[in-house]
Amino acid sequence: MLRTLQSDVFKILVYVAASLVLAAAMAPWIYNLGMGVAEITEGKDTNGLLSWIGDAARRSETNFPRFFDRSLLLSALLLLGPVVAWLRVGRDGRRFRDTPWSLRLPETVVSDAGQPLRSNPNGWPQWIVGFLLAGGLLLVSGWVMVKAGFFMWRDAAESVHGVPNPWLEDIRWGSAVRKALPSALMVSLIEEVLFRGILLGIFLRAMKPAAAIVSLSFLFAFVHFLEPPMGAKVPDPEALDAGFVFLGQILARFAEPFSMIGRFAMLVTLSVVLSVARWRTASLWLPIGLHAGWVFCYQVFKSATWPVSGLPKLAEWLVGGSLMEGLLPLAVVVMTGVVVALMTRARTDDPLENA
Repeated sequence: MLRTLQSDVFKILVYVAASLVLAAAMAPWIYNLGMGVAEITEGKDTNGLLSWIGDAARRSETNFPRFFDRSLLLSALLLLGPVVAWLRVGRDGRRFRDTPWSLRLPETVVSDAGQPLRSNPNGWPQWIVGFLLAGGLLLVSGWVMVKAGFFMWRDAAESVHGVPNPWLEDIRWGSAVRKALPSALMVSLIEEVLFRGILLGIFLRAMKPAAAIVSLSFLFAFVHFLEPPMGAKVPDPEALDAGFVFLGQILARFAEPFSMIGRFAMLVTLSVVLSVARWRTASLWLPIGLHAGWVFCYQVFKSATWPVSGLPKLAEWLVGGSLMEGLLPLAVVVMTGVVVALMTRARTDDPLENA
């Protein structure tokens, strides 16, 4: 028990929980501060930074979730220093760069715990293959789902089954690509460095590869699942418990079968595929490419289509409101994972063989 409490994995989980609690406590204070700045700066020529904060607060006055998001980011930053000091960094006599969960290890380090990230001479080819593989399969599946009537093109008068388009508009492909590409590159880089570069290394120190991959994938899904249900509102955003009321609404999603199967299972599977790619290649090139391909094609497809409403309940289970929700998109991600496993099977230290 004592060993578990002292493990780095346990400390990471405590960090996540503490960040949520601190954010819930801070959210109403941040909201009241923002509203105060908005009231002071309204219609006045004030300091540029104050005016910007006031304008942002006025635009978000009825959007308490945005204040909670900012509070969560702030709490994560505030607790980052203590958790880094709490983690066992350099306590075994090695420098941080020589620990198995650092971002880059020298080739001379023997990986007796965890897995070092090695220099990858095939990095760019793996990135390109990952991007094309993930994005290509996703777009092909999206085209199939349009033909099956789950989605309709935004510039089409109706779906293939005759459902009228209530928001007819032109598709701006160039604009969609320009908006999606920077976002895909940034999100994939940041999240893969954090989750597969750092956190997976920490998990690999504490458990066998297969268990580490699955455990990290559940943490990845949990963090990305922290969104309120559609239409969630806080009755009194100025109340001291407003943040905890909102946090309860977020956690209530874990009791919804449709959300768990349609979204949570997808997030877990995505992370498993990315983590296996990181483990099999001992680098981040392939997972970053896969992640970027998914994000880019998801956003482009979303900019070009509408989900078709009024479908039978069974259809909603098969395909949700986006290209990354439902059983059919889940099957596409599984298929991508199978291809990734076959591509990288030359490695002998397979996580499934060492489970």
